[in-house]
Amino acid sequence: MLALLFGFGPFSKYSENPSEIILERLNGKKINGIEIRSIILPVTYSRVKRIIKEEITRYKPDLVLGIGLAAGRNKITLEKIAINYEFSKIPDNLGKKGKGKKIDPKGPDGIFTNIDIENLVKILNSNNIPADISLSAGSYICNLAMYFILQNTLKSGIKGGFVHIPCHRELVAKVQDINCPFMELDSMQKAIEIIISYS
Repeated sequence: MLALLFGFGPFSKYSENPSEIILERLNGKKINGIEIRSIILPVTYSRVKRIIKEEITRYKPDLVLGIGLAAGRNKITLEKIAINYEFSKIPDNLGKKGKGKKIDPKGPDGIFTNIDIENLVKILNSNNIPADISLSAGSYICNLAMYFILQNTLKSGIKGGFVHIPCHRELVAKVQDINCPFMELDSMQKAIEIIISYS
């Protein structure tokens, strides 16, 4: 079995991205017989769709999981739905902002994950990792990525979803104007490994 993970590099004032660090740690490893392949997406509106489609077609995985930073959240949050809408107050890494339009004019207004996130939240909490369900992946590039992941997985019977993670300690220490909760990288990595194992 193969799990394909998508994460992101630094963006805006966030000089590090915990999703990138965790994906680099996991790339090439096996978790309970599941091989891991990690792809770091650019934080740009223009390239995310193409890369996600190409990599899913290339690897033909059993599970596709997007992982992104949600600064301000204090738990691992598993996203229930991606919405067909892009809007942002901060620009992407090429200076573009989401302008309040549909991601896909012909697509559904929302797409639900086919992963049992309710059960995963229980498993994570039972392993002393704070976790919860989220009903909003926002309208920035994480939501965009989740929408494209689900568009390219559900129709093929592949499991697909998205997980938001908090800041990590080192990021909060390095960027002095960030005042937000954090979680240790080892705990977040363990959470992703559990999600992969039980999805």
